[in-house]
Amino acid sequence: MQASRHGPRLRLFRGGTSRRAVLAAGFQSLALAMGLRPSGQELWRTGAVFRVILTTVAPFMILSGWVSMAWRDYLGLTVATWAYAAFVWWVSPRAGVWLDGLNFWVDLSLFVLLLQASGGSESPLTILIYLWLMAMSTANLRERLGLSLGVLNGAALAALALGALGSPRIGSFLGFHGAVILLFDVLALGYIRQLQSSRLDTLTRTLHRGAGLEKLREWIRAGRSFRLAFLDLQGFKQINDAYGHRVGDEVLQAVAGRLLNAFRSQDLVIRYGGDEFIVVTAASDALERLQQVFTDPVRTSVGPLKVEGDAGLVEVHTGEDLNSLLSRADAAMYRVRGARHETQVSPQ
Repeated sequence: MQASRHGPRLRLFRGGTSRRAVLAAGFQSLALAMGLRPSGQELWRTGAVFRVILTTVAPFMILSGWVSMAWRDYLGLTVATWAYAAFVWWVSPRAGVWLDGLNFWVDLSLFVLLLQASGGSESPLTILIYLWLMAMSTANLRERLGLSLGVLNGAALAALALGALGSPRIGSFLGFHGAVILLFDVLALGYIRQLQSSRLDTLTRTLHRGAGLEKLREWIRAGRSFRLAFLDLQGFKQINDAYGHRVGDEVLQAVAGRLLNAFRSQDLVIRYGGDEFIVVTAASDALERLQQVFTDPVRTSVGPLKVEGDAGLVEVHTGEDLNSLLSRADAAMYRVRGARHETQVSPQ
């Protein structure tokens, strides 16, 4: 966004000091660098409820003898956990990706204290580390998979090591859990790749509308600066009427392939519907890349066809929501279309 990358997030603490704003911006930058993405209010609040439920169930674990923990330690961890859950609930409606980063460090710190208080390497609560890994991977392993998975693995092993520090057989304990985490990696990568595949449009292999708009909302919540192009093919209905839907599908596949090749892998190419596409990119030469897509005719089973498109290109504004952004891009596309029609009908 133009004014400041973290502009919208500085309103998080109502009447807060600049120190708090800088802290939030610092957590946001750190979270993005680690490959984390904003989970959204629903998941943040679900995490807060999970923390509360866990501390509520813990007394039954202690009384049954399944977990060995002093009541003083339990009460201290419960107060800290409930206070943090209340904080998450309060800030989640207006938080950015920084909250994922803060959750990351708070959870790890609580895990270390919890394992130390419940038996270290003998604690049955090590299962919580794997539940945390599963939740974090599901919420965040969408891009930069290697970096994100590496950060999560290292953090989980560090929490296990610190939580079991001073316990007997810590070497064999860490060796076992290291092997289990590697197994988890294999399963997680398979699941994430399957999930990514399900987010693609079956015809064009671009992001389908639901997945693409979800990703776009993440970019907006994260305060990213980008341009959005709303693209509509010219005369696509006439191609379908003249040559049939099979040739129309060939045209869509060819145009989508060119869009994917013209932009970077971290950019978003979305099939919005029918012959409409959305491209989201930080590239300054986005318009030139779009123009190159329509330079050459498209090869089809009935021969080469000249295909053109109208594209409305806009830059995201600070604090703008998704609907406003799409409306501006759609209006820009229609202005381009209107100008083209005026040129075509003007006297020579």
